[in-house]
Amino acid sequence: MYALIQSWENSGLSQEKFFDQHGISKSTFGYWRKKYLKETGRSKAKDNFIPVKVGAITENSPQFLELVYPNGVRLVCSADMDLSRIKTLIIL
Repeated sequence: MYALIQSWENSGLSQEKFFDQHGISKSTFGYWRKKYLKETGRSKAKDNFIPVKVGAITENSPQFLELVYPNGVRLVCSADMDLSRIKTLIIL
């Protein structure tokens, strides 16, 4: 299966066209590709971590928290927002 995944990567075809040409189901290909990426160290799982800067709020500091996601979306919320809600927003 790894050779087939490498063949797809070099083919320039969409996954769907490649599946059709080789008679592979999407779920089977996905399973083996995920395993292949993990074993070759190319898994995107490493990219899921988003660094967060934490600073102390002082009298002169703004009273808000700004989250900036990798896609550029910015979320501004009150610094006294419940921590469990902030955790949910970071995990997004």
